[in-house]
Amino acid sequence: MKFLVLLRHGIAEDPSPEKNDIDRELTAKGRRRMEAIAAGLARVFPEAEAIYSSPAVRAMQTAAPVAKRYGLKIQKSDDLAPGRPPRKVVGEAGVDFAIFVGHEPTLSELMLELTRTEGEIELKKGGCYGIAFVGETPRLEWILTPRVLRRLR
Repeated sequence: MKFLVLLRHGIAEDPSPEKNDIDRELTAKGRRRMEAIAAGLARVFPEAEAIYSSPAVRAMQTAAPVAKRYGLKIQKSDDLAPGRPPRKVVGEAGVDFAIFVGHEPTLSELMLELTRTEGEIELKKGGCYGIAFVGETPRLEWILTPRVLRRLR
């Protein structure tokens, strides 16, 4: 079985004309919450073999405590950058259990595409989808909110 987690970056600085979007950082609150979220994610998904992240600063800062929990090195992927369709990196991951850190709305669009589901949905910052592949058929196993993940630690 193959399983992937699509994790949205944590709470970040608001967009501003003074700062490039790719350079926006997590807030202090976002950093604290991501530490707890990483602990909760490691409890529900202990099998992670790889973590891929958008090159955006806020995504890399989100991935850092997650990677530390698993003892993994973050693999940066331009295919996970804001506004890019991440389908390619997911298909080329080369591992059975992976975490992908990215942005909305592309993570939700990818989940809907993979699971052949229709609707409107959005992950909260720090939330994630768990997608299991039974054979070649992906299905949504869970949606975990940041609050649930923080309580699981």
